[in-house]
Amino acid sequence: MILLVGILIPRLGSKTIRQAVGVVGCVIMPHNVFLHSALVQSRKIDPQKKARVQEALTYYSIESSVALFVSFMINLFVTTVFAKGFYGTPQASSIGLVNAGQYLEEKYGGGLFPILYIWGIGLLAAGQSSTITGTYAGQFIMGGFLNLRLKKWTRALITRSFAIIPTIIVAIIFNTSEASLDILNEWLNVLQSMQIPFALIPLLTLVAKEQVMGVFKIGPVLEVNC
Repeated sequence: MILLVGILIPRLGSKTIRQAVGVVGCVIMPHNVFLHSALVQSRKIDPQKKARVQEALTYYSIESSVALFVSFMINLFVTTVFAKGFYGTPQASSIGLVNAGQYLEEKYGGGLFPILYIWGIGLLAAGQSSTITGTYAGQFIMGGFLNLRLKKWTRALITRSFAIIPTIIVAIIFNTSEASLDILNEWLNVLQSMQIPFALIPLLTLVAKEQVMGVFKIGPVLEVNC
């Protein structure tokens, strides 16, 4: 019950605003807006057949909604577990990605399924997911918006280099302490949150234009709500 109330009527202290904004950025990552819009390339549809287009739009909406819902639920579960275990405790201010697994193991024990390894696998999966979606978004942008037609291996090499090389450089520079990497991660999520309008507003502008979408343009109610 408390969880539902917190979701519907969130209350934030001044010290948690950065974390809250960061959660928005890591759930609705701006490059994923481009990736979701690229779903239209996953099916061959005759644009002259309105029924087929409408059917495809329905499935696209379901796919995007499910992806965002799953991402939201994962973040909600992680936040809830840590809030239940460490809210108001002295350890709360010192928990980060580096030592979170150890704190979880001390709090909830190892058991049949060691929570430390579950946390590690979850972090690895999250990192892979973020890297893959960022790379795919870059490839779609290069092939679509920028109209750069390259061989698949060349395009993959370029986009993965843009993703991996800066990450390695930043990790080396900020690898002075565990706390510095955690703070850097928080601010990167905040930056992603700030970039959402730069991805969402142009997209909404395009899908609201009759010249682009024809009869499938979104209505003013949906445009305002988004």
